[in-house]
Amino acid sequence: MHKRNFLILLVLLLSLVIVGGSLAAPAPAPATPLTKQVAAPPDDMAQLQLPDPAQSGVRSGAAMIPVHLEERRDGVWQWRGVLPADGSEFSLLALAPEPGQWTVALKTSDGRKLTPQITDGALGLAEGDSYQGDLLTVDNVKSGPLSVVVTSAAPNSFNGTEPDGYLVATSNSPYHAYAHLSSYNLVAGQDIGLAAYLYDDALAAPEGAPAPLGGVIATATMRVNAPDGQNLTITMADDGRHADGAAGDGVFGGLIPAAAPGTYTAQIVLNGTTPDGQAFMRTSEHVFPVVTPSLRLSTRAAQTAVTADNNLRLNLNAYALTETTTDVQVSAEVWGRNSEGMTPVAWIGGIVTPQPNGHRLTLPLELNGGWLALADVKGGLELRNVTVSDMATHIPIAQLNRLRLRVIALPEQANANGRTTAVTDEMLMGAAPTPMKRTAALPTYVGGSKLMLVHGYCSEGSWPTSHFTDYTVFQDYNQNRTHDEFANLIRDFGSQYDSFGIVAHSQGGAASLHLYTYYWSGLDYSSGSRLIQSVGTPYQGTSLAGSLALIGEIFGAGCGTNWDLTYDGAALWLSGIPSWARSRIYYYTTSFTDKWWRYDYCNIATDLFLDDPDDGVIEKWAGQLSGANNMGHKTGWCHTTDMRDPGQTTDYSRNYYMNLYANR
Repeated sequence: MHKRNFLILLVLLLSLVIVGGSLAAPAPAPATPLTKQVAAPPDDMAQLQLPDPAQSGVRSGAAMIPVHLEERRDGVWQWRGVLPADGSEFSLLALAPEPGQWTVALKTSDGRKLTPQITDGALGLAEGDSYQGDLLTVDNVKSGPLSVVVTSAAPNSFNGTEPDGYLVATSNSPYHAYAHLSSYNLVAGQDIGLAAYLYDDALAAPEGAPAPLGGVIATATMRVNAPDGQNLTITMADDGRHADGAAGDGVFGGLIPAAAPGTYTAQIVLNGTTPDGQAFMRTSEHVFPVVTPSLRLSTRAAQTAVTADNNLRLNLNAYALTETTTDVQVSAEVWGRNSEGMTPVAWIGGIVTPQPNGHRLTLPLELNGGWLALADVKGGLELRNVTVSDMATHIPIAQLNRLRLRVIALPEQANANGRTTAVTDEMLMGAAPTPMKRTAALPTYVGGSKLMLVHGYCSEGSWPTSHFTDYTVFQDYNQNRTHDEFANLIRDFGSQYDSFGIVAHSQGGAASLHLYTYYWSGLDYSSGSRLIQSVGTPYQGTSLAGSLALIGEIFGAGCGTNWDLTYDGAALWLSGIPSWARSRIYYYTTSFTDKWWRYDYCNIATDLFLDDPDDGVIEKWAGQLSGANNMGHKTGWCHTTDMRDPGQTTDYSRNYYMNLYANR
């Protein structure tokens, strides 16, 4: 079946660079990536906690309905259904395997035929990874049921269970669905909870969990596709026993038996009656990974030792649960005793390679003695909120509330007697390795200092290179990468230069921040006013990731799903990014130009899924990065060049100043 693209906009994952000045091939990476010893002051501890999944839910004012065509006697294939319209304006996006393959007819409950306006629409995260469809809009619709008939000249079915396509129905009703994971304990062998409810969008803040409406949902179900091919239908309940909170509070929950690791997709379907007495249907689409834990933390006290560079090495004990163990993310709060009692010393973390230690594993962390001096701590050291997370997904796989430290000696710097009065870069990142310019032995070493133009997820190119000087173009076109994979590719490419700064679009901004936080690279040896500048980066994710994952299962997704671009994946990732790293980001957001006399949007199809204002892929609120430098919001610019307003990367004025102030 020919794969087509739908929804132009999920270019959320970044557009890339186009023709380029310096287009050298990526240099080979050093044999072992040089990771930082990440640390942060006690003031950062509140934001460096595992997030609450209830605050990262998906809001939906639409219903995505699967279409299963059936053959009539005359050989025509057809689907019939009834959809509730609980607003005066009704829109229906038809996502067929081929554009124009379906004919869609709408009638009111009394048999009156409606004549909708039909507009081409595209649903996607990137220009090269979207699905084309037809958007039907009808104004001044009387609330009530609408009869829908989909007709196709040929069958489209891929198998007996998958739908032949989808209809996405929405209206201007203020009543939306909110759905979220019940926890981030996404490990194989556990039940994964999802909760959902209806809320009044007119009364809700743009972020966080809105207040549920009680007594409005009649039925709630989940359709789940598991990685082993199983298709499950799960009835959700408001009884206090299905990850739904208290019984009778209007929140419905369901439990998914996650027997196997892999990627799960789930669609929640809510039916009921709004407070205005109108029948409604809302759906919410979700994608999430389930992992197999590679290790288990031991409660045995961690041994410590003073290192040659005068740090305190903390050797956490663990047990391997799989035959092979890969790198993990580890974080912990260090507490100790001073004259006033137990006090926080520092948050420490980073990427750790588990070390074999007999029948156990050792997870080494390091604490710079300067933190002990600043806190005036001389003893009673312990770790709190110890977390080990999967490297690819940031999902916690092992946790301890507290862990004793067996301390024989402290670093000399811990007894600085007031000489350590400020936080240094070495305390935040560890000792810097030999500058990158000394790696000239690399076969493709070029040298010099450059501004690197970075694209993002599944992108074919976005930056007009004529707007920049002394630049180099990073190219990883049409690929789907995790933030960590993306960051290492940027690092490897940049290793051919002495130093570099970054201007990034979409996911490239998040990958660049990940690189600066966890790895040593040419970024650390650059100079200038702005280390990393980004435009249209989904620092807090996008709701499009879930709906596209569901569509991609039947049509085939060009680049596939990306957990880091979901609200949940972004929240977990951000929980490991300290304020000192965020402070080196300068970010811009954009949205469409709003005119009072017309309906405005960047992408008419993705607008069904996003809260205004948005750039066609990312909502303004989801593009914010707490602790970074917000360079402002500009209207009249969309995520990519194929939307209603010009593409945000083509803004010459903004590009001029980014080029002027960029590190190199």
